[in-house]
Amino acid sequence: MNGLIPAGILIIAAGAVIYYWRWAAIKDQIKDRLGENIAPAGTEVYTERPFAGRFYWIPWIVGFALVATLVFFFLWPVNISIGLSISIALLGMEVEAWIYEWRLSRIEAQLADTIDVIVASLSSGTSLQNAMSEAADFSPQPLRKELSDVVARLKLGEPAQDVFESLAQKVPTETFQLLSTTLIVNWEMGGGLADTLAGLGKTIRDRIAISRQVRNLSTQGRLTTVTVIGVVWFMAAMMWQADPPRFVGFVNSLVGSWLITIALALQGVGIALVSKISRPQI
Repeated sequence: MNGLIPAGILIIAAGAVIYYWRWAAIKDQIKDRLGENIAPAGTEVYTERPFAGRFYWIPWIVGFALVATLVFFFLWPVNISIGLSISIALLGMEVEAWIYEWRLSRIEAQLADTIDVIVASLSSGTSLQNAMSEAADFSPQPLRKELSDVVARLKLGEPAQDVFESLAQKVPTETFQLLSTTLIVNWEMGGGLADTLAGLGKTIRDRIAISRQVRNLSTQGRLTTVTVIGVVWFMAAMMWQADPPRFVGFVNSLVGSWLITIALALQGVGIALVSKISRPQI
């Protein structure tokens, strides 16, 4: 009975954390939709599959599976299993966010080089559609696929505004939104696109350089968090190796299990806070 109360409190804490992350995700979606145009009534809204999707649910599924494994197969205390699973799930969300950011930064760097190819083609008198087709042939993956889709849809006669807007939706970064807006304005109004894209390429490179500097400055906080967590686990391993019976007795006791659970929960909170602080918007 005494073990059910800590387990219930931990389940409530896990639910609160999940609710917070879900609320943050919904808030970001609302911000994105506020910047989009409202489609007229009766029209079909065409949605593109994002280039890089988010998988918030995978770390939590792994965490719940870990709870079941530790409790039913290894007979660990319920509260310790839940605390450990929450920490691992939050750490998994950090890894998932890092992979997502890496994919976006990779395609942004490719776009800066591809814009130079488009500018060179436009300067030689080639049309925008042919210039983008040539750039798509020389671009590496994954940018090649996105540009090839844009060129194919333009050749099929789809409205250029819808095609360029879908590109910004598939790759939801400020860089692609700026490129999409530039292409739409030039397609509707005309003008010297080569000079505009040349300035856009320089802006993209400056933004990437600033992002890397900010990322390097925030690396210290992430390494500090990983170091502190590693030291805690190292000390626990040393204590277990020094006196296994006493360590196991401490873990199985009510006070010991509660202290370990609190430590694991604080590790998860620290991972979430560092993750939020170390990602400033540029």
